[in-house]
Amino acid sequence: MQVESLEETETMAWMECKATEAMDWLETISLKESLIWKAWVRWEEGLRLAHQKWEIGEATARMETMGHQPILTLKLTEGECTWFETWRKWYLG
Repeated sequence: MQVESLEETETMAWMECKATEAMDWLETISLKESLIWKAWVRWEEGLRLAHQKWEIGEATARMETMGHQPILTLKLTEGECTWFETWRKWYLG
């Protein structure tokens, strides 16, 4: 007969608790439901991306119409400035 240590017992109890928590996040669905769910997720992602692009376009249009009105903002670090300029060239031309 093997006697488990207190540490092993606590570890097993912790693992069982985590497995139970994980099962609360999971469910079994049909393949058809899975395909429909994945299509919905992609549709949602597409809407978010389209909205984000619309907001960027709207902000760009406002910049064009408002001229060079100064706006107070936080200073970027040197690394952030470099990355921002790279991003700006890629996305804004």
